[in-house]
Amino acid sequence: MSVVLLVLAFAAIIAYEVPGIIRRREWGELVLFLVLMLFGFAVSFVQAIGVRVPNPVRGIELLTGKVAGLFQ
Repeated sequence: MSVVLLVLAFAAIIAYEVPGIIRRREWGELVLFLVLMLFGFAVSFVQAIGVRVPNPVRGIELLTGKVAGLFQ
């Protein structure tokens, strides 16, 4: 049931946003929007079916720590 609601929610967001982007002929924004929506849908879908998704903060902390180390 949660998967069906998830699909409906993402379909509604896409149906609301995409026509305006196409009307304004913003092709780059359309591609970026669809990529981000696909990523968001994939993560949400995996969570909805019960797979444990790792916390992204740990990866961000590791990355920022390495970048900060370059400036020391």
